[in-house]
Amino acid sequence: MKRIALTLIVAGLLLQAACNRQKHGLVMMTDESYRPRIIATSKAGFGSPDGLVWRNGNLYIADEGGQSLACLSQAGALRTLADTKLGVLSPEDLVIDGNGNIFFTDDDAGGVWTVDASGNARLLAGKDKGLISTEGIALAPDGSILVGDGEQHAVFRVTRDGTVTEFLGPRYGIGKPESMVFDDSGNLYIADNEADVLYLLDPGHQLHRIIEHRESFSPDTLFFSKGTLYITDSHHGKLFVYRAHEELRTIAAFAGELQNIHGITTDDAGNIYVSIQTDLKRKLGDIIELSKERS
Repeated sequence: MKRIALTLIVAGLLLQAACNRQKHGLVMMTDESYRPRIIATSKAGFGSPDGLVWRNGNLYIADEGGQSLACLSQAGALRTLADTKLGVLSPEDLVIDGNGNIFFTDDDAGGVWTVDASGNARLLAGKDKGLISTEGIALAPDGSILVGDGEQHAVFRVTRDGTVTEFLGPRYGIGKPESMVFDDSGNLYIADNEADVLYLLDPGHQLHRIIEHRESFSPDTLFFSKGTLYITDSHHGKLFVYRAHEELRTIAAFAGELQNIHGITTDDAGNIYVSIQTDLKRKLGDIIELSKERS
């Protein structure tokens, strides 16, 4: 039987030693090829982070608690890219295209927002175009942006000029399209954390319920890399991996102050980064790295 590695993460030994405060939380790794550590806390300047994207050594953060979109460097410096001055209220999820343009959603302000490669931020398409409470976001192969709306139970397509059309309407039965991502074959995965279903929309536009009615499974955020779908579950404090034709597998469980796991991304070396909303109301959160052990 495979041995389970139990790791207690104590923030006081990492970034908060000066304040003599320990974080009461733990991460139980069921995959021994990773080792967890807290790499940043709200002391870095963010609030309660949600969506994450790693790009060129930086972590881009949809900071729901901090009401901003931010960039965290490897050195720990935080740079704000968009905030309430622009009208941002509650950033949820984000994607970055090959040219460095960022697109993100906002479940309170609604709409799709963008920060171009030069740092210019603006609202691409807002509530006036029918995007009421935006959640998941994905870059489509044709260059358009797909956006889930939790209030309308639908997915919309947004073009680069801000044109909005319905992509998957309410008749498809998706409760809350919390997160979305394409795989290398053009399949679109959709996390519905209201109905606790993981959907797959194939290139023929056929929708499949690939995981449903699974005990202790409520998909929150999705990220796809190198044939693997990573899934966070904030309701149960779990991190899963899924590969086609294989069983869903838990690789980490989070508890205590670290249970509320949300965003996920990976770097080129296969290290995993997850965001923790320790206390959304008090604007507290953490970012944890699950570093890949080298053989």
